Amino acid sequence: MRRYLGIIIGITLALGAFIALSAAGNLDFDRPPENEREPIRSSYNSGPTGTRAFYQLLEESGSPVVRLREDFKSLSTDAPNPAEAMMIVVGPFNPNSDIAYEEAAALQKWIADGGNALIVSRYPISQFGDPMIQSKVQDKNPPWTTPTETLIDPASDSLIVQPTELTRNVRGLELTTLAARIKFEPPDIEEDEEESSPPPPSPTATPEAVPDEPVEQSDEDRCYPFLYAPVIHLGDKNGAVLADFRYCKGRLVFLSDPFVIANNGIARGANLTLAMNLVRTLGKSENGQPRKIIFDEFHHGYRSQINPLVNYVRGTPVPWLLLQGLLLSLFIVVSVGKRFARPLPLPQEDRHSPLEFVGSMANLQQIARARDLALENIYPRFKATLCRRLGLSSRAKTEDIIASLRRQNLPIDEIEVRQTLSDAELTLSGEKIDDAQLVKLVGRMRRILAQMKR
Repeated sequence: MRRYLGIIIGITLALGAFIALSAAGNLDFDRPPENEREPIRSSYNSGPTGTRAFYQLLEESGSPVVRLREDFKSLSTDAPNPAEAMMIVVGPFNPNSDIAYEEAAALQKWIADGGNALIVSRYPISQFGDPMIQSKVQDKNPPWTTPTETLIDPASDSLIVQPTELTRNVRGLELTTLAARIKFEPPDIEEDEEESSPPPPSPTATPEAVPDEPVEQSDEDRCYPFLYAPVIHLGDKNGAVLADFRYCKGRLVFLSDPFVIANNGIARGANLTLAMNLVRTLGKSENGQPRKIIFDEFHHGYRSQINPLVNYVRGTPVPWLLLQGLLLSLFIVVSVGKRFARPLPLPQEDRHSPLEFVGSMANLQQIARARDLALENIYPRFKATLCRRLGLSSRAKTEDIIASLRRQNLPIDEIEVRQTLSDAELTLSGEKIDDAQLVKLVGRMRRILAQMKR
């Protein structure tokens, strides 16, 4: 085994170096830069394009905020009473894909039944799925990879159309030049799209959940869940930046610049004031009670059906490190269990120890209950030692031993010595004694001899 110790250590070091190099090659020590071309709008993201600051602000201020990690079809169970909840959907989704047909129908029905929703996206059709939504970025060559802080529109306040509850105290607004302009009209199929801006997602068909007939059966108050007659709070001649709809029993607001609630923009100018106005307005029910604020996280990749630990290490080299560690462990187990030399004989124990004889005899005497035999091995040595220290013959009688103790004035109890000698001789003559009495008698002998040494 020792001949191969160097080889084993060398292989182990090589595997360790291989694992370290593999980890160093896969780990991203620097966070990849986020930009507006590939933003991460999740409330879990603390990067510049995330919305974690907005979520934590609402959470620490006492607002009832939660994260939705199921698709919109689960709203019927997670928020069964739409009048008591508010949905915040921030785009784009991850990956950048349109909302599913069934989910669009479920979301629109939930809002029509009394829920409030805030859709924050430059292309909100991807998050709401209604073909009436047409959005367009005004810049012909949008600088998507440029730091967003350098794209602040100095004329942002000029977009305020009218004083409303959403624009209250909003002065010094700092939107970006990437804020899209939204129009609500049927799509023009023949219209050519500009090549300078990223192509907006193809509009989905109008869900079947939005019928052509009124969803309200009452003749006095019929409701058509369509995007018509919006209230424009922010916008210009090219379209709306902040639009507000009464959507049957619910309310729907579109904001076309996610920079307002992003981590790198919410603290700039009056952006926080605008964000809080939106939350206060949409987050209050008809009876004045606060609504539960739901952040959509399902479409950003945080799904409840995935194990949280697996979701945490997803996209990292941790699974490969675990696999390599498992292979290394198996190699060590095989190496330790394999012999590299001739077989060695088993070690032989020495069977001639005096203690082994004493232990065997004591065990036999205990099993046979031969207490007198055990005392025969102890009492003669005790008496011989006692007489030798008193200067007497080992055959001396009890009275001679007591008299010698008196003459030498030793600190020993004469009654205990007399009782010990008497009990031992009676036991040897055939008197019955149990284990406890035998142990006590031997203990007195040990104590007397210990007092003689003082």
